[in-house]
Amino acid sequence: MEVNCQNCGYAVTGNYCADCGHSQELKRIDKNYAFEEFLNIVGFEKGFIFTCKELLINPGATIREYINKNRQRVTKPITFLFLTSVIYTLISQYFKTENPYADMAQAVYGDSSLNSIMNWVQDNYGYANLLMILPITLWAKLFFKRYKYNFYETFVVISFVMAFGMLLFSVEPVLNRFFTDTFMLNETITICLVMLYVSWAIGQFYERKLSNYVKGFCAYFFGFLTFQIVMVLIGITYDVVVGR
Repeated sequence: MEVNCQNCGYAVTGNYCADCGHSQELKRIDKNYAFEEFLNIVGFEKGFIFTCKELLINPGATIREYINKNRQRVTKPITFLFLTSVIYTLISQYFKTENPYADMAQAVYGDSSLNSIMNWVQDNYGYANLLMILPITLWAKLFFKRYKYNFYETFVVISFVMAFGMLLFSVEPVLNRFFTDTFMLNETITICLVMLYVSWAIGQFYERKLSNYVKGFCAYFFGFLTFQIVMVLIGITYDVVVGR
């Protein structure tokens, strides 16, 4: 009697479908299954921890392999972004310290909407970082257009790099908690660390040469600047419309 795959309908002669690889005997969902799934997510040989290790050691080759060869070993870019953003948010909330920029923003922007926007960005940098991916992708596409990667492939590159950058940004709340008198120094160190990593990782993906590292830095810097300009324009436009 012919058995068809429950996933794609292809005729199956063994335990796995030869067309889509779907198992014909699904494991029961219980505590053992849940534990196995958890290990798959945070696994050392593949999964979240493996992805972090590879992006730290050799990000260019890791992302190229994901795009061109194997998409099973590392965590999917959107999932990885979500997980690192959650980690950053949890750490920043746990080690939450007083934000000195709130008073500075109040003095500069007053009670305008721009003040509220800038405070939101500062207090929710994990989410703001996700919004910055789009302008950084556009700048990277422009700077590296001769490599013929399309927008979506470039988006994957920036997503992986920015996601790991979120883990590096997680260092700042910890420093601020234990070194409260050096808030601006802590932030400067963290920003420099992230910018160096992003420049190196993007440049390494395309080709290991100095000009590409510079272009990687420029893509990040101009993307960040574009995001800031958009936030300012939104704040000003809102105030003009509502007559504030």
